Amino acid sequence: MKGVGSNFYDLLKESVAGSKSKKPFEPKKGKFTCVAAAALVGLLEMEERVQKDAARVASANGGNDDEVSSFPMEDLIVSINSLLDSRANANLSQTAQQYLNKDNLDPGWGQVKKLCSTNAASDLGGPFMKERKRKSACSSGRVFELLDSGRSLATKLRTLAQSGPFEPGPLRQLPDESVDQEFGNVTMSMDFREGGGGGRSLHKMCDQLDIRGVPYVVRELKIADYIFFVGEKLAPVLIERKTADDVAGSLHDGRWERQQRSMRKAQYVLGGGSARRCQICYIIEGDASKRTVHGGNVGRRTWFQSVDDVENAIEKLPSLGFSVMRSKSTLDTIGILAKVAQDVSWKVNNGNIDVMYSYEQFLSRVKKLGEDKGEPPTDRAHQNPAPPVVVNTNFMSSTANAATAAAAAAPSTRDDDATFSPQRSDSPGGFGSDDDAPHQTNNAEKVAELKKLSMARLKEMLKERDEKTGGKKEELISRLLKPRKPELLILRARRKEYVPKVPSSNAAIMVALLLNHIPGTQGLTKERLMVLAEETGVSKESMSGDGSSFYDGWSGMKQLQEGDPALVRREKGHRYSLTTQPPESAGVAVANALHILAHREDMCTCGNPPNGV
Repeated sequence: MKGVGSNFYDLLKESVAGSKSKKPFEPKKGKFTCVAAAALVGLLEMEERVQKDAARVASANGGNDDEVSSFPMEDLIVSINSLLDSRANANLSQTAQQYLNKDNLDPGWGQVKKLCSTNAASDLGGPFMKERKRKSACSSGRVFELLDSGRSLATKLRTLAQSGPFEPGPLRQLPDESVDQEFGNVTMSMDFREGGGGGRSLHKMCDQLDIRGVPYVVRELKIADYIFFVGEKLAPVLIERKTADDVAGSLHDGRWERQQRSMRKAQYVLGGGSARRCQICYIIEGDASKRTVHGGNVGRRTWFQSVDDVENAIEKLPSLGFSVMRSKSTLDTIGILAKVAQDVSWKVNNGNIDVMYSYEQFLSRVKKLGEDKGEPPTDRAHQNPAPPVVVNTNFMSSTANAATAAAAAAPSTRDDDATFSPQRSDSPGGFGSDDDAPHQTNNAEKVAELKKLSMARLKEMLKERDEKTGGKKEELISRLLKPRKPELLILRARRKEYVPKVPSSNAAIMVALLLNHIPGTQGLTKERLMVLAEETGVSKESMSGDGSSFYDGWSGMKQLQEGDPALVRREKGHRYSLTTQPPESAGVAVANALHILAHREDMCTCGNPPNGV
């Protein structure tokens, strides 16, 4: 490595590789490696000493002293350092005055400040400490006191520290003490390298799992990225997640086939041998056509994998024994995983799946299998399996959805004019039965009438309906045959007022608020609203963005909060709700109109079409 000495380079390699022979670092009994924990316990112990002294004085004088104790910043620093394990290199080595400098970015003291911050600690039930200015108390002029929430947490931390070292637990897990009954006794285990590991997107993915309340743990997995436990036993469901870039990289370095062989061997163990009653699935995240670099290759130019190469590899997965679920983004993937966990719980409760092995038993049995058990299936019964849950694929590009496009382009026996109908042959009111003959005839007559009109007249009719006016004559006629938009949306467009498009992120946000918030109650947080908007299916792009730019689905929120009346209002605590006044033009009314339009376009996944569809 240019500019770096060989000794330092060897040290870097050793640090990255780690040492498997060494045990994880464990602090001494009663000591901590984290400044925040030491600060809480330190304050608790100082408080207890003061209370003992006050109790003795009160007992001697026959009085009572319940005054809240506060302690100088200098004493707090000394107490923190006394509770930190010296091997952790976490000591606070600066003076109090240096820590008070606004430009000081010391991470250790930053932990103390977070304990005092309402915003930083709110998700954990904080703040836990209070900082006060008191010039007469000490040279720093700062004193700290322990709040009730901090006192409770400090007591638990001290008990754990005095209990001695524990076996290393999961890297992260759901912080809730209880879970929704729809997940039952199911826990999802997630590989610690997901999302690029803890240094990249792993914790963002965990944050989304926390929001959804999915029971999960993060550990090292030898096979697959996600597995599901029922109690201590492994459920017969294995999921591998790949972004479009990951698929290209795996094809380049050979991991694509090696991982599939390992998963088929795992399927043999969990699925009862040759019966293979175990679902092995791929979640393919993102659109390969949007991840191309210079030269038209996906991911990296040196991988030499085109969009067609990636999509062809994905298309072959069903014949190799894998089901495939497509997702728009990480946010969409988390939603799919939550549904799979619920599905596993339902199947266990109904006796549809068997759980037999612990994780250790599972791994030992896989190791004993011969390589032939990892070969692609030749029995057609084990090919083209159904995925665990049904997912929305409306977002896919024409390349990614080639099979669907090919089916739609198959030769048809219908009259040419009938192809202008917006109805599908498999939908209510569409073609496909003798009962639809009158509708088909009426549609054909309307098409014949519209064909007689000039392009200028057709565009006038479209403009009056707030529809696009560009395209060929057949396209214009096709738009005129669709049901008319809700009048409120047309009226707003005529007044030059903002109307969210369907599909779009803003439309998804409004539909999500309509479906999940009751007017008059506390609004929804941004994090929760982003998740719900993703689930509606009304946004063609992912609410979390495509990772290639700064913008995401929240970028248009400012537009929704403008106008008179605004469509969305922000409440105290950064919560959001639809406006309700005046009733005929407020956010609730517009959201209802967008909901109708989303169902007409077959986008909304709520399963409850409103009146007017």
